[in-house]
Amino acid sequence: MPDSPTKPPLISPDVIRISALVLATALITLIFFGMIRGFLISLLMAAIVAEMSRPLYRRIQRMVGGRRNPAAAITLTLIIVLGIVPIFFIATVAAEQALGLPRTVVRVLDGLAERSATWEWPDWLPYEEDMDQIGPEVIAKIGDLVSATARYMVGTMSAVTRGTALLFLDTFIFLYALFFFLKMETPVMKQILRFTGLAPETQHKLADRAVSVSRATIKGVLVIGVVQGLLGGLGFWAAGIEGATFWGVVMAIVSIIPGVGPSLVLAVGVLFLFAAGDTTAAIGLALWAGLVVTTIDNILRPILVGRDTQMHDILILVSTFGGLGMFGAVGLILGPVVAGVFVTIWATLAEAVMEQSEHPEEAPSDGSAAQSG
Repeated sequence: MPDSPTKPPLISPDVIRISALVLATALITLIFFGMIRGFLISLLMAAIVAEMSRPLYRRIQRMVGGRRNPAAAITLTLIIVLGIVPIFFIATVAAEQALGLPRTVVRVLDGLAERSATWEWPDWLPYEEDMDQIGPEVIAKIGDLVSATARYMVGTMSAVTRGTALLFLDTFIFLYALFFFLKMETPVMKQILRFTGLAPETQHKLADRAVSVSRATIKGVLVIGVVQGLLGGLGFWAAGIEGATFWGVVMAIVSIIPGVGPSLVLAVGVLFLFAAGDTTAAIGLALWAGLVVTTIDNILRPILVGRDTQMHDILILVSTFGGLGMFGAVGLILGPVVAGVFVTIWATLAEAVMEQSEHPEEAPSDGSAAQSG
């Protein structure tokens, strides 16, 4: 009796092996990310700062004869001295000023409320008879807003000023990773993209554009915001307004709002000085705000951003506030970076689809056509 033909297996061994490999990879990846999830923010920040500092690292590397370890050590030292230490100092001072700010605001606004009862409103002002009641209510609401802002800033900056063991551990991970990321010839993002299976040219295009968008956004948002906050805080200090460091931090944050920026906070400071009767300081602060603080953006942005790809103002705004809500203070940097990568991925996908539609797969060659005939 002849042997009956064996039936092929329902699932081939190759499919089983590939499925097992994919399952094991996914499982190990989940376990790994679950293990290091507490340090992901520090690693991401280290990768971003390393890419931003790479031109400085290259310049120092040439100065030290091409040696990577001394160049990375010098670059790291400069980042600590010029970046991390001032941030900790400013955050500490701003948090201390924010703690006492509500009491100061309440005291000043109570004095303004008492003076508002004797103010003579112009005849052309509508509802003149109601302003005696509306004025103190508006002043009280302003006080509530300022107090709420101060409490929020205290809560946001307290993580920087508490000095907990977790903070020091995160800082150590950040600096340790930054040292090695600086020495990498191939940036971290390009190394990660190697595992995506994308074409090499797509990987390079995606990585380069993501870095360009992120660099432009960080320079346009963070650096210019810091400069405007510093200049605005200096103006408040010179005008004698209490909590100048705190208000400088607030101006640096609100500078991300297109068309508004620090102008709103500066305008409130000018009105406060006028209401307090300090006309000379109010005029000086108004001139400083109009001629220096609000115009520095137009001078610095072309220099810092240059030819880098910029995101739309709306994306910058929502990604920065969204990053603050999701990541805390570091969201000022991570939020725009994530948005930049998001824009880059979709732009790359759109270009790939466009190229595919313009250059569809070619018909079979003449040789294959002749064989089929």
